[in-house]
Amino acid sequence: MKQPDVSVIVAAWKAEGFLERAVRSALASTGVSVEVVIVDDASPDGTIELARRLAAQDARVIASRMEANAGPSAARNRAIELASGRFVAVLDADDAMAPDRLSRLVRHAEATGADIVADNMIEVDETGARLGESTFLTSGAFANDRRIDLATWIAFNEPMKRGDCIGYLKPLIRRDALPAATVYDTALRNSEDYYLVAGLLSQGRTMAYLATPGYFYTRSANSTSHRLKPEHTQAWLDAEQRFAGTHGARHSAEERRAIAHRRRALRNVHQLVATTEAVKSRRLGNALGVMASDLRGAIFTLSAFTRIALGKVLRRKLI
Repeated sequence: MKQPDVSVIVAAWKAEGFLERAVRSALASTGVSVEVVIVDDASPDGTIELARRLAAQDARVIASRMEANAGPSAARNRAIELASGRFVAVLDADDAMAPDRLSRLVRHAEATGADIVADNMIEVDETGARLGESTFLTSGAFANDRRIDLATWIAFNEPMKRGDCIGYLKPLIRRDALPAATVYDTALRNSEDYYLVAGLLSQGRTMAYLATPGYFYTRSANSTSHRLKPEHTQAWLDAEQRFAGTHGARHSAEERRAIAHRRRALRNVHQLVATTEAVKSRRLGNALGVMASDLRGAIFTLSAFTRIALGKVLRRKLI
């Protein structure tokens, strides 16, 4: 068979209620040849049966299953091992894409030589209905097509900061730009795309952004990004250390400043999450100990608690 232009990789976990919509949106792509590689992360529901049924219906679909639940990074690594396309495109199992999206991304990559291309997104609910009229990225910084360098990638990926966060974008990546061995950091169960792209940019790979949206991002109440726990935020801090150890020698002064600013933000968020968890568990001594361990983080945490309380009084979301 001819090599596909794009391998769309889908890491699936308890996805039997929405996986088919995601897969069929990728298979409907126009202007490029595609394959869809589904890796079920040992779901306890009927996800793998659905994936295998989709594979039986269309030879462009590959279905695989992890032996045990290992997280989205491990599932995506397996999918990349099975992928044969010139480009790899990430698609979450509860999301979808427009028919012309992949062809636009591929054309742009080929015209500019970019190793990574991402586009703006449209937010939808779990039924696929659009949420609001605006796109996901709304600031003037992303109103037009542009390049994204490492300093920009870091600066627009600060947790709990109001404004655009580009780490949610789902990239199309040249297969030959990806490392031969492990691609995603398997210690992470969220933010895995951020560190993959940051690592590639640190190695001199280039990234382009298209302002025209083609990816439909589902806002789900069950997303782990809305239920952070201390183990998630500690995993971010550990990943920052690994990232600095692997790539730090290559970074410019501007990039180091951006990394230091992000690290401080991550420490603040970690303390907020850890303190909140301790308070909810009625371990007040632990909460005070966490706050005393980092006074700058304590100021951030107290400010966040104040805004949360004020938001409840005003019935507005202030954080």
